[in-house]
Amino acid sequence: MPSTYWERVGLVLAVLILAYAVVVAQNVLFGLFLAAVVYLLAWLMHHVSPGRPFEEMSRERTIATGLVVVAALAYAVLIAANVLLGIVVAATVVFVAWVTNPYGPVARWLGRRT
Repeated sequence: MPSTYWERVGLVLAVLILAYAVVVAQNVLFGLFLAAVVYLLAWLMHHVSPGRPFEEMSRERTIATGLVVVAALAYAVLIAANVLLGIVVAATVVFVAWVTNPYGPVARWLGRRT
């Protein structure tokens, strides 16, 4: 049975995001939406790619994804002053990088269809 590590990570991140949205940003609906999306992404990673999903990504893709996420979060915090939007962008970048990598879920799905 696969580990529930990503589900726990998703739950912790969702709670932290919701707490930030309620206490600091005072934007409950957006925070609730974002917390649900982050938990959904963690749940998908747990069920589609059990174990360590980021090991499927190449080193270069992992580094490029990390740099884009750091840049997006830095821009969101320092210039846009909107942490929640930065989290949306970061989660989207990580999800797209993981799903579209050459050994990721989409490649496995396409491989089974042909």
